[in-house]
Amino acid sequence: MTLPELYFISGSPPCWSVMLALEVKGIPYRPRRLDNAKREQKSDEFLKINPRGQVPVLIDGGTTVCETLAVLSYLDAAYPAPPLFGFDPVETARIWQAICECDGNLRDTVGEISRPLFRGKGREFAAQITDAAAKVRDELALIETGLSAASWIAGDKLSAADLVTYPVVMQLFRAAAREQEAELNLSIQPAADHFPNIDAWCREIEKLPGYDKAYPPHWK
Repeated sequence: MTLPELYFISGSPPCWSVMLALEVKGIPYRPRRLDNAKREQKSDEFLKINPRGQVPVLIDGGTTVCETLAVLSYLDAAYPAPPLFGFDPVETARIWQAICECDGNLRDTVGEISRPLFRGKGREFAAQITDAAAKVRDELALIETGLSAASWIAGDKLSAADLVTYPVVMQLFRAAAREQEAELNLSIQPAADHFPNIDAWCREIEKLPGYDKAYPPHWK
């Protein structure tokens, strides 16, 4: 039996989302890690797989799927249990709404914080970071309120909404842990103080079977 292959970059939130989905569904696969520092995703070899030079990419038999949400949708159709996009139209709509909210209102703004902090340029980009942090706190407040009434992002069951949102939140929390190096006060960390429901939700994600396998290798 030929196992599915996943091309990924360690620490990439989109890749992490797919890896979590594979583990939640119990799908054995072959990880194909690309080195971002060496720009291996732009190599001639990989561009034959995905001409855009982006990850994640899933190869399952004769099928190649690019783009995170396309991969998640493919996995849910090809390997239905457990479902990640709901049991009925209402659940499905709620899940997709949460995914769209994350992608439209959180992901890029988190990047405005994480990129300079990860590169040790927090002071240089302090104005950008603090402005983005204010927007992020507003978005996290909405998630925090939602998690006061439900166990998961889109209701009472784990879904693709959790697997998409969690890596973005963790990217933020990991970056915000470096705020002191840049003498910033982002009011994000410690997460348990500022966003206790989100922090508790993160702890539940970390209990998922296969979580350790999906955790970014270079963070261990």
